[in-house]
Amino acid sequence: MTGRRVALSVVIMVLAVAGVLVAVFWRGGTEPQGSPPAGSVTDLPAGWRWEAYGGIEVQVPADWGYGTTNTPPCLTREKSKPYIGRPGAVPLIKCSGPPVPALDLRAPYLWFSTKGTDGAQTYDGGWVAETRTVGATTFTVFSDDPTLRARILGSARPATGTKDTDCPADHPATKNHDARPDPGKPGLTGNLESMTICRYSLTDRRSGPAMLSTSRLTGAEAAAVANAILAAPEGTGPDSPENCAAEYAYGDELLVLRIPGGTEVFVRYSGCVGHGFDDGHIRRRLTADAVRPLLSGPHSPMSLIGPVAELVWGVK
Repeated sequence: MTGRRVALSVVIMVLAVAGVLVAVFWRGGTEPQGSPPAGSVTDLPAGWRWEAYGGIEVQVPADWGYGTTNTPPCLTREKSKPYIGRPGAVPLIKCSGPPVPALDLRAPYLWFSTKGTDGAQTYDGGWVAETRTVGATTFTVFSDDPTLRARILGSARPATGTKDTDCPADHPATKNHDARPDPGKPGLTGNLESMTICRYSLTDRRSGPAMLSTSRLTGAEAAAVANAILAAPEGTGPDSPENCAAEYAYGDELLVLRIPGGTEVFVRYSGCVGHGFDDGHIRRRLTADAVRPLLSGPHSPMSLIGPVAELVWGVK
């Protein structure tokens, strides 16, 4: 599955000691090691958007969807739309097959955190998979259009919290599950004009910067999310402490909402305890209206406990 709409392609159950996490697969890591390639594109033209992962950001066509990487190509059974892939949980199903889908099922993609060395692999029908490393992150662009492929590859750059994406490659909150936003900054208010969503990994099982994805909400969308958060009950939850061992209790992901003026809101949702919104002044519980627009598209999480999965995906 690719595209902006939320749809479950495979739902599996991942055991966490005595409890259960609902895990979902979606079909579809510093300074650079060298100078940007000649002709690198940094201005964002109409019809393109930035996508970020692992401390780098890359431009892609705005109508490309999303998917999860690491799905064996032999599992492809239908043609997808062009998409951006990010690493997911290790697939439970292994199979042998060609390195790319059959010709009539192929679609262009950008996969972050791919394995292998820099270079290009040519396939039939004029399709090429070209791999590039920037900083600590390797990514691959697959396309039968050399101009498009060069355009995407040439746009890659380190993510440094620029005006385009506004998300630093790492965030101090990823190191401490008790971290709270700066109380010296203003708290969240409604009717915002913009909001940047930064998703980070909390685990030490991956190398490179903790950045997983970024996006920006503007206008009515940003205001609606802010107002939904402000309408949420004070407190934390929904939690399910009995469902996780201590080392998994706080989950492996975190959202940081960055508001113009320096305000930040931490969104905890991926573990078994401590869930909610926190602007450094008031903690509020997760609600479907507030969290569902945030955990979609590039920010679709890999696993959630039942009460949170019900809010986000409508499943228990």
